[in-house]
Amino acid sequence: MEQERRRRIDRVTADDFLDGLADRDLAEVRAMRDDCREEETRLSYARRLLHGQLDIVRAEQGRRSGGESGDLVETLSAILSDDPTPRSRDARTTPVYAPQEGGYGQRAHDTLVDDPAMGLIPDLSDEDLAELFSRLQTKEQHISLLRRTILDHLDALQDEVIRRYRDGSINVDDLVASAVPSPEDRSD
Repeated sequence: MEQERRRRIDRVTADDFLDGLADRDLAEVRAMRDDCREEETRLSYARRLLHGQLDIVRAEQGRRSGGESGDLVETLSAILSDDPTPRSRDARTTPVYAPQEGGYGQRAHDTLVDDPAMGLIPDLSDEDLAELFSRLQTKEQHISLLRRTILDHLDALQDEVIRRYRDGSINVDDLVASAVPSPEDRSD
């Protein structure tokens, strides 16, 4: 009962999340996998935001130390543009997280992505800028740790589904037949 009350992020990162996995039915394993995918997508979005914020703070620190020239706002597009990097996943299967109108979320790591100090960077003292950088780094490390846990859980869940197909405990023909509506079920 307690597991039902916890938020999804707490459930999918819990140490006991995968307990009894081999005894769960396929629908439950797939639901667990879907929950992990959704949380991983949310966390990836938060990480991307934090990486952009860290890049902005680094650029301002570089500008102040004489390594970079120009106004922060004028160079913002160059700061945030990256060379394309190879993706480990096919873009067609990578879910995209779109925050709901009115904000990113209500979790601690959601709201701290919206650090108000980001709007004050040119006016921050060097000490405050260093503190902001440290705060953002700590947040990124926390989110990366959560994401790594979820990715490990996703791997275990996917391995369990594959194991069931391989050992024959899931009949692929029955599964396909149950996924395709019968002619009586169609309302054409």
